[in-house]
Amino acid sequence: MNCLFETERLTVSEFVAADTEAGERAFLNQVISVLTPAVAENLPDYFHGINTSQTAGEWLERMLAESRLFTVAHQQSPDLAGFIFVYGSDASNVHLGYLLKESEWGKGLASEMLTGFIDYAGEETAWEVLIAGVDPANVASAGLLKKLNFIRQPVADEGSHFYHYLFNR
Repeated sequence: MNCLFETERLTVSEFVAADTEAGERAFLNQVISVLTPAVAENLPDYFHGINTSQTAGEWLERMLAESRLFTVAHQQSPDLAGFIFVYGSDASNVHLGYLLKESEWGKGLASEMLTGFIDYAGEETAWEVLIAGVDPANVASAGLLKKLNFIRQPVADEGSHFYHYLFNR
């Protein structure tokens, strides 16, 4: 994995298909440990039921086919703490997703991770807008996005709320 940036406590690397060859079983076990029912609760269906090497491998394959996948780990440990994923066909407007292992909640890591990612994206990409969808029940995530200057967009239905982060280019 290629380290893209570090924060005070975290290392964020882009994951590519070739990374699955070395230590695949160990990595898939870490994926299982991250994608627990509590973590997947407000996420799309394909994040649910990841509890075997096979389902973890299928999830990983899908994520790599549909998005750029970034792993998040503590600097002092190679253990997976979470993921960031970016997808979209329009190179200037991309959708952002993120999650942290349940044991990492409440430590300020999501804020640190996303602040670092926004800084990285602002310097290293041509993206103009990050779009993050949040289930209305995920109050913590919505609050984090507001704190990081994402702007909530008007919605016509009761589904996900969408927040936009505009880069100053």
